[in-house]
Amino acid sequence: MKKGVIALLLTLALIILVSPGIIGKLAERSVNETLEWAATKSGQLVVTSSGFDRGWFSSEGQHRVALGDGTIRAAMISEGEDIPVLVINTHLDHGLVPLASMAREGGSLAPGLGSAVSTLSIEYGEDETIEIPGKIFSDLGLGGDLRSNYVLAASSKTSGGKTATWEDVRINISTSPRNGSVTFDGDIGALSFEDGQEVASFGGLTFMGNQTMTQYGFATGHAEATLGAVAVETDGVITTVMNSMAFTANSAVNDGLFDADTYIQITGQAIPGLGDVSVTANIVLAGADAVALGVLTQRLDSMSASADPAQVIMLAGEDFKDLFAAGFEVRFDQLDVELPMGTVTSKISFEVPQTDRASFEWKSLLLGVVASADITVPQGLVDFALQMNPQAADAIIGMGYLKQNGDVYEMEAHYKKGLLTVNGVPIPIPLGAF
Repeated sequence: MKKGVIALLLTLALIILVSPGIIGKLAERSVNETLEWAATKSGQLVVTSSGFDRGWFSSEGQHRVALGDGTIRAAMISEGEDIPVLVINTHLDHGLVPLASMAREGGSLAPGLGSAVSTLSIEYGEDETIEIPGKIFSDLGLGGDLRSNYVLAASSKTSGGKTATWEDVRINISTSPRNGSVTFDGDIGALSFEDGQEVASFGGLTFMGNQTMTQYGFATGHAEATLGAVAVETDGVITTVMNSMAFTANSAVNDGLFDADTYIQITGQAIPGLGDVSVTANIVLAGADAVALGVLTQRLDSMSASADPAQVIMLAGEDFKDLFAAGFEVRFDQLDVELPMGTVTSKISFEVPQTDRASFEWKSLLLGVVASADITVPQGLVDFALQMNPQAADAIIGMGYLKQNGDVYEMEAHYKKGLLTVNGVPIPIPLGAF
């Protein structure tokens, strides 16, 4: 028994003392592979390593993340402008049992390839560097899985006459390069920016979700978020840009068909001359061919954001045809717009039929589309329209497009085989319109 205990203690000592050097090399490789995997999945990030100083128990490394050519870079950065680079400096304590990590904040004895702490900064050219407050604490699992927690305590910072104030921030992200999955959640407290003349405030953001990369080149899963009030104060006058926003999205691929539904609600959005407006929408996409959608998505991602519509159609026209020929359905199960004078309610659907790809033509497709719309307009909005543009409003009502039913006006529209009916009245559409 005594010999067995001694052997066990010697084995544990060997693991603790020898494993860090061996695990350190694996941890270095895992960090590089994880960042490269994330860059590959984003499609528009370029990750480079600026060195990894590997010691026996701990290592220091730096990685630089920049925007590569693509739609995001074209949309955010003007030609000739310096490209911002995200710099990640990481201290990694490695070993099956990372004892060295216990001497620092956020250390952990959890078994794995290592425990790390990272700081972030953004470089603009050679002369300007902005330190991003907060730290990222990470654990590398034995299989290469990465669990990261970004922590930022409530504080404020003043620079160049501008002050930023924020509440506590917590963001958790877990990634698995093995199966291409990402799980995330977080709470970003309220924050504000002040420049002496104007104060912009955000009421905080809460989010959570998970995404898994599919064989078709896009990810599916669940995501939800809620955002608090957004307001701007100028010379003591507060303008509420938005009271709140809630967002939920689900997507999946079943038997080669992509299905997705999205719910979004925006309340108290201030529109000059109209007042506060709230929008609630529930949008469904059903039965889209996953292969065609994946090809089209990758094609569009590879294009510049500045590409004109004619160029997009020319380069991706055949991919669009593949998707539409396979057929799908789009529905707005709810599309409500709440106005000061009442709420407009809508239900809209479009069904694109499956057609023979070899003989596909846009004209025949549009003739085959089945669509419907049920819209209710409050009396107050109709009265408002009559005041703003009496002739146009009278024409819409006079032609029967809006039919009064009590204190609301209704429109019931259907489209099938090139024939449109509105409130039961057929409205032929010239074939030349297609």
